[in-house]
Amino acid sequence: MLTIYMDESGFTGEDLMNPEQRFFVHVSTTLSDDECAALHSEYFSGTQGRELKHTNLSKRRSGQSRIVQLVNAVRDLQKFTVWICHKEFTTLTYLVDLWVEPAMHRDGIDLYKDGGNVALCNMAYHCIRAFQSDRFLREHLRRFQRMMIRRTPESYRKFWQELYQDYQYADQRIKDILVVFLGGEMKLGYEELQRIPKRALDPALTTAVATCSHWRKHTKAPLSLIHDASSSLVKNKWLWDLVTSPNIEEKTIGLPGRATMFPLNVTRTEFADSCSYLQLQFCDLIAGATAVWCRQFVGQPHSEEYVEQLGEAGIEDLRIGAIWPQPEVDPEELGMKGSSGEGVDFMAEQLAKLGM
Repeated sequence: MLTIYMDESGFTGEDLMNPEQRFFVHVSTTLSDDECAALHSEYFSGTQGRELKHTNLSKRRSGQSRIVQLVNAVRDLQKFTVWICHKEFTTLTYLVDLWVEPAMHRDGIDLYKDGGNVALCNMAYHCIRAFQSDRFLREHLRRFQRMMIRRTPESYRKFWQELYQDYQYADQRIKDILVVFLGGEMKLGYEELQRIPKRALDPALTTAVATCSHWRKHTKAPLSLIHDASSSLVKNKWLWDLVTSPNIEEKTIGLPGRATMFPLNVTRTEFADSCSYLQLQFCDLIAGATAVWCRQFVGQPHSEEYVEQLGEAGIEDLRIGAIWPQPEVDPEELGMKGSSGEGVDFMAEQLAKLGM
């Protein structure tokens, strides 16, 4: 059995538009107890406190140095994974996935074909900010988030009416983008909001599945998952149990190199206190350091020296995936040529059979 330990940084629930926490970082490791003891002895001997926390250690240069040394030490072990979510952009992807794609699917159009959903998100994110402003996009995404959390007729009307009003007064370039979203609402209506599962804006489930899929490709052994008890995944455990069910049909979905094999082969999931496992504490350190390293890309305050050292130590080499805005829209450049919505349809069918 392969035991995987997971923790996160930047968890704000479904509040993906939190201005202080711009990134959600999901980290996993398969370090053994002996490996953890050796790393702790070499880099963290003499540290104060019940457990290693990035928030505490990174306040001082000495602590930052310890974290940088850890990153450098584990970079080539292939025993850590990092997923990064740019929360603002992730919110936009949910608008596309939950409202645009289902509407187009009803008309027989596969938006996921050749990564069309990713291309649409990239185009909309960059063009709306360029032709209007960052604030224009953020305000609409905040109202969308509020609608998805509250699920009330008032929040529903507020989001779509404000979007339609801005559509009426926008120039043609913005109209050509906003009409895609408005078309989703016209096709689906308020009833769709009631059908979408609760906590649909929480990225923890997506990153956990992707992480388990990564380790699934490296072993035929069953996977045992130990996750920090403070994780948002606890609140979605009912759904996690369905997604990891051994009763899901055997199928490999996705492009070569990015394919996900079902069942995920997760036979056990435990939510534990991080004080009990050095693995979880190391995940916290890597997750927190990654979030700080990402600040440089969005103009957030950061220690330039610390960020530079993290980069030199190879923190980016730990990343196995990201939800992040890109300038590319071409299927070849996106690496999405040949992709489709097959995986979404498959999971919908499987979850329906399991009683969701």
